[in-house]
Amino acid sequence: MHKTCLFPIGPQHPSLKEPLFLKLYVDGTTVKDAVFDLGYAHRGVEEKLEGKQVDTALHAVQRTCGICSQCHTMAFLRTVEGFAEVEIPDRVALQRVIVAELERIHSHLLWAGVMMHELGLDTLFMYFMREREKILDVFDELTGNRVHHSSDLVGTSKRTFSEENLQFALSTLDSIKENLISYRKTVDSHDVIRDRCIGKGLITKKDAKTFGLVGPVARACNINNDVRVNSPYMGYKMLKLNSIMRTEGDAHARTLVRLDEVFESMNLVEQACNQIPKGSVVPKYPVKRIAQGYGVGASEAPRGENFHFVKVVNGKTARVKLRTPTLANLIMFPEAVKGADITDVPVIVMSLDPCISCMERVAVVKDGKSEVWTSHELFKGEKK
Repeated sequence: MHKTCLFPIGPQHPSLKEPLFLKLYVDGTTVKDAVFDLGYAHRGVEEKLEGKQVDTALHAVQRTCGICSQCHTMAFLRTVEGFAEVEIPDRVALQRVIVAELERIHSHLLWAGVMMHELGLDTLFMYFMREREKILDVFDELTGNRVHHSSDLVGTSKRTFSEENLQFALSTLDSIKENLISYRKTVDSHDVIRDRCIGKGLITKKDAKTFGLVGPVARACNINNDVRVNSPYMGYKMLKLNSIMRTEGDAHARTLVRLDEVFESMNLVEQACNQIPKGSVVPKYPVKRIAQGYGVGASEAPRGENFHFVKVVNGKTARVKLRTPTLANLIMFPEAVKGADITDVPVIVMSLDPCISCMERVAVVKDGKSEVWTSHELFKGEKK
């Protein structure tokens, strides 16, 4: 009879791209239970945003995540422009969508490459990363930055995308589309990928609803909670969008949802480029001080719903609360790995596409007085 024992993974481990401490309780090679510990990537994002001018806060909030820069921009601006009643022209709304959907492509290709690496298929990893590099070239052409785009301001954008810029974006997408179709077919038919993913990390539709999962993880369980569809914002109100759905709920379904979303994002970029009013330019920065107000807003990040709460007092951000999609999805990890073979855990974790750094938060409140916590106390979650 086997004895259940603890098998630790992380916080630094070849199968983890960010710090996460997994505690697996195994009987032989079968996972009987699992828990995880966070707290290894605190950056104090929300505290740093307090007391900033709105535009300064926008510049900072874009850097919450290196992959989701634009989706944080759109959630923040949706919130601020909403309670300040700032109207944006169609060109600005569509330019924001173009960058956001290119970002979704970039994120999904990066994830697909890492997923293939976890499966031991490094050739596919390099192929996906090669196509992703071309998307970064488009970012550079459109915004002047390859990662943190910083292309928007409250009510407007920093630059007008020229016809040449838009044509470069469309031609680049055309140049990688055939290769991506081929990779998608390979992922769907490759024996190693199918054996390692089908039936692994199974999440039922009921469990997905119970745990409140978001993004591709939920859509792989046949739950359509796409913010772009259920609560259209900015340029999405002018576009036709089809949510990618599957019913299987396993690691393979989550993989195919993300790959199919790449092609849907390409379609959205093409629609947006074609609908931008010819000859129009973004307006100069409106001279309007946002003195007071608060509100909430959400955007559909590559991983799912990204939620922002913003409160402005005397022209400065008094409080900014960010809820990234990983926080909603990672809670499912212990249930997803129960009964799995320990060798499948890296694949299951990666299929959830966790982004730990942008999720980490810490708040210490004690009667308005300051406290100093050591790193060890933060990790344990208790003060000596």
